[in-house]
Amino acid sequence: MAGAADRIRRLVDERGEVANRDAAFALGVSPATAHRVLRSLVVAGVLERHGRGPAARYRLRRVRRRFSTRGLEEDRAWRRVADEIARIRPLGEEELRSLQYAATEVLNNAAEHARGRRVEIDVEFAPRATTVVTVCEDFGFPSAEDAIVGLEKGKLTSDPARHSGEGLFFSSKAVSRFRLESQKTAWVVDNVVEDSAIAPSIVSRGTSVRLEVVRGRTPRLGKVFAAYADPESLKFVRTRATVKLVAHGKSLVSRSEARRLTEGLTKFTHVTLDFSGVETVGQGFCDEVFRVFARNHPGVALEAVGMNHSVAFMVARARNGARSGAPPR
Repeated sequence: MAGAADRIRRLVDERGEVANRDAAFALGVSPATAHRVLRSLVVAGVLERHGRGPAARYRLRRVRRRFSTRGLEEDRAWRRVADEIARIRPLGEEELRSLQYAATEVLNNAAEHARGRRVEIDVEFAPRATTVVTVCEDFGFPSAEDAIVGLEKGKLTSDPARHSGEGLFFSSKAVSRFRLESQKTAWVVDNVVEDSAIAPSIVSRGTSVRLEVVRGRTPRLGKVFAAYADPESLKFVRTRATVKLVAHGKSLVSRSEARRLTEGLTKFTHVTLDFSGVETVGQGFCDEVFRVFARNHPGVALEAVGMNHSVAFMVARARNGARSGAPPR
């Protein structure tokens, strides 16, 4: 029976759900025997049944846990959830390490920054993917859009004496897909296709953070940290900013948009500005970033990537102006 149960669990893992007839065919047994195996997995808390009779479908059981934020120890809370995940779907070493890092960082933020008395964790299983959703009261961001622009750069924190502001930044890089929702706004990071975006959300109260790891497509934590660290000091001195996040469209023309983009960049020595998805930029925007900011902060190296021909021309023009010696204005 144990071997049959393991085969059925793997079948559900691969397909997402199975019916009794699928289990009977896979095992080469009668429907009655398959039903007994499926029922044993339901009783064991590995599967859950949806529907009744011949139409019933069996899926990996969702894990739901609720914790008080008062005195919350994020490592112990995560261990309880991880133990249940391991019983239902054993994860690969990289998947588990990435989820552990990101989930404990989110739980710590919920415990120390969020308004509210509890945090809820919901784990969903789909073929090749495992998703951990954490819901808590509002993190206290004054403006969702501005907070996202700051969070994506890193080192944004409301309590600099106790926190470095690196937690959510690296959490967004550590998993296959990351989604933070608050105030009807979502920050979506897809590390599989290397994209970051702001999208509408139905979440109007509280904050929801969705962490998804995809089998074979989960970032390696060591490489994630190394990509943003100084090779010698190992300090977090490099960052990457998605330029389109500061604009509501695909065009950036104003100096105020440029200042929102460059806010906080003096905390780094190397900044990659990703212009993917930006169709046009104005003279004022480029002048503010690549001449004014660059000349006022020579210790910050600005690298522009993902530019189309029009954007590359305007960036080069602003940089030529900086080299010509024209004073910042």
